[in-house]
Amino acid sequence: MTHLNRIALMTLLMAVSLTTVFAVSTKIQRDSKFDFSKLKTWSWNPSGPGDVKVILTADSKSEPVKRQYEPALMQAVEEQLSARGYTRAPTAPADFVVTYYVFVTAGTSSSYAGQDLPSNANYGIPPFSPQTTNVSMYPKGTLVLDVASPTPTSPVWRGIAEAKIAEAKTDAERETRLRGIIKELVAKFPKRTGS
Repeated sequence: MTHLNRIALMTLLMAVSLTTVFAVSTKIQRDSKFDFSKLKTWSWNPSGPGDVKVILTADSKSEPVKRQYEPALMQAVEEQLSARGYTRAPTAPADFVVTYYVFVTAGTSSSYAGQDLPSNANYGIPPFSPQTTNVSMYPKGTLVLDVASPTPTSPVWRGIAEAKIAEAKTDAERETRLRGIIKELVAKFPKRTGS
């Protein structure tokens, strides 16, 4: 393999690893004893649909972020739950209650010299001592959707999505990405069956 081919391969591997690091990560937690088949209607938490916490600097303000993104977030959740077969209850009580939480904090990623190179076949170690060569800090967002039934204090399903916040994107692009993340997350909620 020529020197230029090695450089091209290393560059490609680094690009793939960075893409993987900054992709959206979703996971769910679910009460295995709860019968989701009985659920038909839902409502937002009567104490408030959710909350936003921005903790990046001492001057970070959560309220402007909540004001800007809460309407899009709530609309996306409503659309996706409707697509899964659930009806929003006009009045309480509903079969389940939804609460959202958004946390914006500082995330980091780092790489070290040789991390993408194969280890030494004889000893299972890299061909040279690893040293950190790159550290980057970025804003990281976490969205949590809690589903509780019959009371808001006992969640039976929780969806969590984490992603790097793309600072170079416009507000409209961020809202589009938020809607995509919510669609992916709510798709993991059990679909309503029967009538």
